[in-house]
Amino acid sequence: MKAVKYLGPDNIQVVPTDVPTPDSGEALVKVHLAGICGTDMAIIGGKHPRARPPLIPGHEFAGQVVDIRPGGTPSRINIGDRVTAYPLISCGQCWSCRNGFAHVCSHLKLIGIDTDGFMAEYARVPINHLYQLPATLSFEKGALIEPLAVGIHAVAMAQPKASDFCVVMGAGPIGLMVGLRLHSLNIQNIVITDLNNYRLQLADELGLQTLDISRCDPGEEVLSLTDRAGADIVFEAAGSKEAAMQMSQLVRCRGKVILVSVHKEPHKVNLQAINFKEISIIGSRVYSPTDYEQALKLAAELSVERLISHKVPIAQGAKAFGLVKESQDVAKVVISME
Repeated sequence: MKAVKYLGPDNIQVVPTDVPTPDSGEALVKVHLAGICGTDMAIIGGKHPRARPPLIPGHEFAGQVVDIRPGGTPSRINIGDRVTAYPLISCGQCWSCRNGFAHVCSHLKLIGIDTDGFMAEYARVPINHLYQLPATLSFEKGALIEPLAVGIHAVAMAQPKASDFCVVMGAGPIGLMVGLRLHSLNIQNIVITDLNNYRLQLADELGLQTLDISRCDPGEEVLSLTDRAGADIVFEAAGSKEAAMQMSQLVRCRGKVILVSVHKEPHKVNLQAINFKEISIIGSRVYSPTDYEQALKLAAELSVERLISHKVPIAQGAKAFGLVKESQDVAKVVISME
C-alpha cells in the first residue's frame, strides 16, 4: 500500500509499505480521507516532542472496516461499517483518568503521533476507538469529526448564554468549528477575526460575522460593537504571539478567555489586565468521548465539509503539506486514498 511517512524534519514522502495486520481487539480500516492539521505540520517540521520517525501521521480520518479481529468483549463494529476514530490513548491510571477526565491524561498519547496514523491506504485501529458514521454523513464530513469535536469541547468549556457576545480569534479550521458550534446554539452575536482574505470569506459564507484585523484595530472595533464593554467570551484559536497579547484587550471585565490554540512556544500575556479586569482564563484541550459523540450527531446539521479547500490524492500526499504551509487560499487539506 501507499503511505505518507514522516522520515525526519522536513522530510515527508509517499512510500510503499506493507498493509498492517490487526491484532486481537483491532480492526483493519480502508482509509478514504485523512485530514492535515496543525499538529501534523509540527510533526513534519520536527517540532513535536513525541513524534519519532519513521511515522505515518494523521489522526483525522474517515474510512471503512475491511477486517476485524475481535478481542474479549463483543464488538459494536462490523466489517463494512463506515467509521471514524477517537484517536486519544489514555493510561487509565492517573488522577485525570480515574476522575473522568481521560482526555487530559497525564500520559496522553494519540494515534498518528505516538503510533502510526491514517495517512495511508489502510490502518489498524483498536476496535473500541472506532465510531460508526451515521448514514447521513459523507466521508468528507466523517473526516472532520475530530476538529469539530475540538470546537464542541471548547464551547462547552465556555458555557455560553444566548445573549453572550463571542469573539473567535482565528478563522482557521478550528476557529471556524468553534464559530459553527456557537451558531448551532443560536448565539446571535459571534464575530470571528483573521487577516487572511480567503478564510474571512469562507467564514462569511458560513454565516459568521467577520472582522479583518489587517484593516482595523480589533480592540476598538469590539468595544464599538459592545457598547464599550468588550466581549463576554473570547476564544483564542489563532495561536500567535499577537493573539496572546490581544485576547485580554478584547474581553470585558469578568469575561472569559478560552485558550483553544495550543501555543508551540511561550508567548507574552498581559497579566496585569487579567488582574485588573478579573478575567477568567480557561484552557481547552482536545475533547472527551461525549464531545465526539455530539460531533457525530451535529455534523449532519452543519456545513463542515465546506472547510475542505483541497483534496489531494495519496500519490501527491507530500505536496499536500506544502499547500498548508505556503498557500494563502487554504482551509482544510485532506488526502484522498481513492
